Amino acid sequence: MRRKIRVNTLFTFHNWKRKRHAVFSSLGRVVRIGVLSVVYSLVTQAAPAQKSEVPDTLQMREVELDEVVVTVGRSPVQVQQVTRMVTLVSRADIERAPAQGLSDLLRFLPSADIRQRGPLGAQSDISIRGGTFEQTLILLNGINVSDPQTGHHHLNLPVDPESIQRIEFLSGPAARVFGPNAFSGVINLITGSSRKNHLRLSASAGAYGLFRAGGNISLESGKTSHFLSSGITASEGYTHNSDFSGTSFFYQAEKTGKMGKWSFQSGMNTRKFGANSFYSLKYPEQYEATGTFFVSGGYRPAKVPGLSVAAFLRRHRDRFELIRNNPVVPFNFHRSLTSGLNLNYSRKWAGGTTAWGMDVRNEQILSNLLGNRLSRPRSIRGEEAYLYTRSAHRLGTSIYAEHRYSSGRVTLIPGVMAHLVAGSGGLRVFPGMDGAILITKSLSLYGSANKTLRMPTFTDMYYASPVQQGNPRLKPEEAFTGEGGIRVHHHRIRGGFSLFRRQGRELIDWVKDPSPDSLVWRSMNHARVSMQGLEFSLRYFSDREGENPEYLRLEGGAISWTLLSGRSTERRLLSRYTMDYLRQQINASVEAAMGKRWSASFRISWRDRHGAWPDREGRITAYKPVTLADARLSWQKGFFTLFTEASNLFNSQWMDFGGIPQPGIWLTSGIKFDTGL
Repeated sequence: MRRKIRVNTLFTFHNWKRKRHAVFSSLGRVVRIGVLSVVYSLVTQAAPAQKSEVPDTLQMREVELDEVVVTVGRSPVQVQQVTRMVTLVSRADIERAPAQGLSDLLRFLPSADIRQRGPLGAQSDISIRGGTFEQTLILLNGINVSDPQTGHHHLNLPVDPESIQRIEFLSGPAARVFGPNAFSGVINLITGSSRKNHLRLSASAGAYGLFRAGGNISLESGKTSHFLSSGITASEGYTHNSDFSGTSFFYQAEKTGKMGKWSFQSGMNTRKFGANSFYSLKYPEQYEATGTFFVSGGYRPAKVPGLSVAAFLRRHRDRFELIRNNPVVPFNFHRSLTSGLNLNYSRKWAGGTTAWGMDVRNEQILSNLLGNRLSRPRSIRGEEAYLYTRSAHRLGTSIYAEHRYSSGRVTLIPGVMAHLVAGSGGLRVFPGMDGAILITKSLSLYGSANKTLRMPTFTDMYYASPVQQGNPRLKPEEAFTGEGGIRVHHHRIRGGFSLFRRQGRELIDWVKDPSPDSLVWRSMNHARVSMQGLEFSLRYFSDREGENPEYLRLEGGAISWTLLSGRSTERRLLSRYTMDYLRQQINASVEAAMGKRWSASFRISWRDRHGAWPDREGRITAYKPVTLADARLSWQKGFFTLFTEASNLFNSQWMDFGGIPQPGIWLTSGIKFDTGL
């Protein structure tokens, strides 16, 4: 441990997560805890350190703790040796953000493209670096919860923003670390509370009959902890057939004993929403209802350091009505079931750290539309008039190996994933390499080269309607991505600049002839699609030491810029996804405090989308740039916080998907109760 000492009286610990260590009390002085939350990278968006109010006469002693271990890839590494870029949204960021749902939180991540068909997450898709919404991997506390039916359901999660402790956002390919479908990026949602024996309740109401209520409680007894949350959301809708309602319930627990550490999580959610023109502008009366159940358990044996085992199960139900409450066109019913087992082991030795892993994932679906015909139809619970008549099944196994070598300021991490789908007749290998050079304590260069893949969804393969036709012979997508950049990781300034190029082959897209007479969209493998771009992000954290709390003060701010350019060898067809991306995006945000009780946050985004869409008459219309702004004002005293939020503050006319207008200005006000137990 290296120590840098000035004068004593006030201690500041950097690179240490806050905990109630009894040794602090024995110091007999005021202690300040500085928080550095790093998961895969030094480019993070963490909250500024919480600081105790002290008299001006106090002087400072600074103690720096260098031995900080974080996780990058499949084995732990010291903070100076990380080689990937990840943005972290902390609990403090979530509290301050003018966001009415998870999709609003994700929208302002660098290089992220959130596209909504309905408000407040009724249905949202997320893409990263110009990829499609199918190419983003979603993790819940490290467990893959992506949906095999369609990426439209990836964000159907049993948690709400009040349950999320932080969000980890990895830009770039990560299949050799996380497996198939980590094609263009990964989002990991970490739930729970950093405060034990704590209760949080909230309620809000707003325009268009919006009502939200929720709460969570964390309890800790000895070496066992529990976290429980639930919430409801409902609205009459901002336009015809845009009403929605949803519920969520989530529980997680951890127990540490002589045998090791056990973990458990389980949750469920429901969503029902009017899907005005969601999948076709010709049908404004569409309706959809979904339900998700998820459970997982994990174990880390005390006698085998570096070993971890986890098992999971996810079930998802989907009911789609082309004409709401009118079965003129038969309703679509789907039930997907995903289960799996994860095994990881890492070991340090004289030559570095070597890690191995294996994932087994089983995906299946029952449907009256997707898959191959069943020899014997199966009943659908609660639906006497319908039967499951089709099914599909896929079993995939991934094997991982990775080695981390560090010497001085240089870190190299070669790795490989081998993937096999039962019955496919071939083993696919996806290698990669990450590296970093630490120039100074606060400045580093990094680079990576990785090969990645995505398996087609059951919708890509089997969906059929009068205007859409799937393809059961689709090949998996593959891509090679090279990336390089520079990072700044000072305690008050975090950011980076990067360049990347992704060369994809056999990318899956829904395409059609641009002629107005052409009606059918077909899924196909594009020959080649390339995407290149640059990313710039900068985050500032205020050091409020010595500032007068009675006056306006800046608490933090951020700015990011993403520029993308794509090219396809298939130019004659109209693309629905692969060439429909944000070619330029600029995000900016600022957070400020006003006195001891008031705080405010404001963020603004300018977005310019590449691509075009056909209107109801088949005319091709290009997307127009749009500026969106959100704001939040809150007042806190004791256990209570009152807040007001405004989304789309400028009342802009905009759409994420062609022909589906999004709401104008939307005002919400509410109250939170937050206390220890």
